[in-house]
Amino acid sequence: MTALAHVLGEAGPGVHLWHSERPVTEIRAEAAEIAWRCVVLDGSLIVDKTSFLNECERAYGFPAYFGHNWDALADCLADLQWLPPPETGSGGGILTVYEDSDAFARADLDAYDIALEIWEEAAEAWRRIGVPFTVLLRPGA
Repeated sequence: MTALAHVLGEAGPGVHLWHSERPVTEIRAEAAEIAWRCVVLDGSLIVDKTSFLNECERAYGFPAYFGHNWDALADCLADLQWLPPPETGSGGGILTVYEDSDAFARADLDAYDIALEIWEEAAEAWRRIGVPFTVLLRPGA
């Protein structure tokens, strides 16, 4: 079992704090190796709701109709049709690694909490169809 597979197995679907200094390139490669789709958010760009939604749009590759509001984020995360899901039976899932996640929390805790709730709801929606959806929050240095 790879180190990332172990972390994902222990954490399970949902949103989790993850203290790791592994480079993103290694995380992406290991995620691909275990059949997980990997999305990375650059938290250094996020200080409020607007910048969070913009970074989600970029990282997940949301379609042009993304409405830049909380409901649109929830809708897009529940769909992700443009982000091919892991192959059925592969045991894979969808991983989001949120780098420097604490910057947003410090700047706008209310908006940050809403974002985490939306990710938890997305994890539950994906769980119902048998696909693990995990967000790993990596605080900055």
